[in-house]
Amino acid sequence: MFDRLNWRPAARAALALGLVIIASTIANRATAACMDVQLQPVPTASTGAIRFMPAVYRTGDLVSILPASLGATADEHSIVGVWKFKLSGFLKDFGTQAFHAGGTETMFSAGVDPATGDVCQGVWRSLGHSTYSLNHIAMAWTAPGAEYGVLIHIHMLIQLAESGNEFKGSYTVGLFSATPDDPFNESAGPFASGSGHVTASRLQPD
Repeated sequence: MFDRLNWRPAARAALALGLVIIASTIANRATAACMDVQLQPVPTASTGAIRFMPAVYRTGDLVSILPASLGATADEHSIVGVWKFKLSGFLKDFGTQAFHAGGTETMFSAGVDPATGDVCQGVWRSLGHSTYSLNHIAMAWTAPGAEYGVLIHIHMLIQLAESGNEFKGSYTVGLFSATPDDPFNESAGPFASGSGHVTASRLQPD
């Protein structure tokens, strides 16, 4: 009888205290999940003691963890789209060029006979504010109906205009002898090389 009469108030108090602790823990975790400022423990250099510092999350920080190929921030224009380009210098060419959101690029060269290879591809990435690099490969035939024989490797640096509708840049290029059995071998070095400039304007939708 004595145990039953004294256990109930004690049990109720313990249960109430437990519920308060659980509710406090849940509230703290919910706060950590949705508020901008969290506290993270950081050991000090001199004493090894633990102190706390704020870790601030901002939505703009997401840009820093995205792949570089997706590089434009919310307030920048992107190179993604279709462009009307012209090459000058060592290569003289013109046509259309598409930069895809996944970091790939396709070029249709109107200055090249389709029978010798007028479609080529590359990969691009962002280097910072409105600046991009392009690693581009073209595969060419020496004459219509002849065997594949020339690998053309272009490295391009592009600067997008403030409007987002034009770009200009420079390129270097190497031409390598190739065969169908070993189509991408550059170990012997280029038999010809040069450099030049590129300009382009964005193709706009109707």
